[in-house]
Amino acid sequence: MSGENPHHQIVNESQLFGWRHRVQQIEEEIRSLGAEKEKLVSLISMAERLSDEARRLAAARGDDSSSGKFINEALSELEEKDAFPKAVMAIVERAADGATYDDIREAILLSPLSKRFRKSDKGFYHALRRLKNADALVDYRGYVFTPENLRSYLRKVEAGIKPDKDTTRSMSRATKMTNMILEVVAASPGLVAKEVIGELCKRDAEIAERLEGNDGSAYNAIARFKKRGEIEGFGHLERQLRIGPNASEEFKRLAKSGVVIPLAKRTEAPSGRTAGASDGPLFGTTPRS
Repeated sequence: MSGENPHHQIVNESQLFGWRHRVQQIEEEIRSLGAEKEKLVSLISMAERLSDEARRLAAARGDDSSSGKFINEALSELEEKDAFPKAVMAIVERAADGATYDDIREAILLSPLSKRFRKSDKGFYHALRRLKNADALVDYRGYVFTPENLRSYLRKVEAGIKPDKDTTRSMSRATKMTNMILEVVAASPGLVAKEVIGELCKRDAEIAERLEGNDGSAYNAIARFKKRGEIEGFGHLERQLRIGPNASEEFKRLAKSGVVIPLAKRTEAPSGRTAGASDGPLFGTTPRS
């Protein structure tokens, strides 16, 4: 027994070969698993990025469905006894993408406050002014926002999630009435405010419906034009209206061919329209006696 090789008893060539082969297999598996691991890590990273982007997009757009019905949600909270500031805030807070004055007015007209609004809209405009002065509401491109909603909206615009406001589109309905006021005054200088508003209602059924029983917005528009010098008063108590020096060239040109209507000579025609107009220049001139 002393002549036997002790190492031969511990391992033979077959076992050694098997071990070495297994090491090679393990190394190949490690390399394969490493490649698979890298691929999986890359897929996980991509999936996490996509998931994060999807969550951000969902959060950004999550208000879209509620924005479409924000009026109904706001109205459900209002009562007839509520003050206009509460009504305005309830409406604007739910308009995540902003609300135009028309949006707010239409919401109030559908609310329990509609009777008070139709009787007088002064409280509505006073509420808007007071809330803006207190920085509770802010204007942006023809829309009214809460400061928080505006910050959120501008982040969406910057990220390309939302388009920025189109000022021409947002002001289209308001511009329709205000342009028509200037057209009427330019074409018929000498009319008083009430007659101008009456002419608006004759020309446009939509405007007539909006102003029915509540023509304060039209009077306010005329007052703003006078303040800016786009319309000016003349005649007795300066009640008659004509195009002012700060009006656009378009309305000044129209005014030059306008027919001045002297207040003293005005009579009511059978149709209810103003009659007794005298020919004369319009823009910046005193009507002929």
